[in-house]
Amino acid sequence: MGKQYYVGIDLGGLYIKGGVVDARGRVLSFDRLETEGQEGRDHVLDRIALLVERVRGQAAIPRAQIAGVGIGSPGPLNIKKGLIYEAPNLPGWVNLPLAAEIRKRTGYPTVIENDANAASLAEAVAGAGKGMPCMLMLTLGTGIGGGIVIGGRVWHGADDIAAELGHISICYNGRRCNCGSIGCVEAYASATGVVKRTEEALCAGAKSSLARGGKDDLSRVDEPKKCGHIFQAARKGDRLAKQIVADTIVYLATAMASLINTFNPDMIVLYGGMTKAGAQLFAPLRKEVARRCFSIGARRCKIVPSKLGEHAGVIGAAISARQLLEEA
Repeated sequence: MGKQYYVGIDLGGLYIKGGVVDARGRVLSFDRLETEGQEGRDHVLDRIALLVERVRGQAAIPRAQIAGVGIGSPGPLNIKKGLIYEAPNLPGWVNLPLAAEIRKRTGYPTVIENDANAASLAEAVAGAGKGMPCMLMLTLGTGIGGGIVIGGRVWHGADDIAAELGHISICYNGRRCNCGSIGCVEAYASATGVVKRTEEALCAGAKSSLARGGKDDLSRVDEPKKCGHIFQAARKGDRLAKQIVADTIVYLATAMASLINTFNPDMIVLYGGMTKAGAQLFAPLRKEVARRCFSIGARRCKIVPSKLGEHAGVIGAAISARQLLEEA
């Protein structure tokens, strides 16, 4: 039997996720390890190699049938060279030849891809956007990432930095973003942005159940859960929370309308914890997007949640490996 399986790795600051994926995009095994980035670069590389072999063993696939490894990684990178220029959450990861290091440790041909691009490719090929000629994705987390998939292929741009959709500027004199620019949608509508705007309003004296001592006291909530807590307070009727959520939807819609007017996509997929809000997010968002872009584009473009969940990065990394290695 020929080589028909790929290992996909989704590399994050806290966890490394991995799985064996078949030619149809089905996950045959899935596992994760803590990244342990504080232990140094070589330690993390060894853990990636360990996970590659672990998921292969779990899937009971012989080594000879693994055609390659794909790694979805954060940070600016060079796909052709397999090089990570910098991974902000992984100390010492500067100008790292990641593909070569993993090939050396595992013996498998290895390629790299931007993590948001990998998740976008998975949704386009095997998830919510399957069959769509042009699909965009926004990843709504602590930041906002994105991907552009046209004809089942990621559009990388001239320097492999296309689709930094969270850094579309929606306000020319607005908030300072972590990227150093001003007015990026990420600074307003990411989970971090939502929480920051809420905390600023509370510090300014806004009356809310989210205030210290209130029944929904935001200060008592763990950081990763704060954005969801604000959406929940809005559902309960808290005036400040409702305004924060409404503003968040306008900020997202402003960026998304620009994307629709630029790309005329068939679909925009939203991925990440914020999408758990369901109709609270999607119904007003679709309406606001339609109000802000050309009507023909709005009628064409479906705005939907992702289907693949936490497997998206692994599936996309494996599909990237198949596509890039077949072209090599």
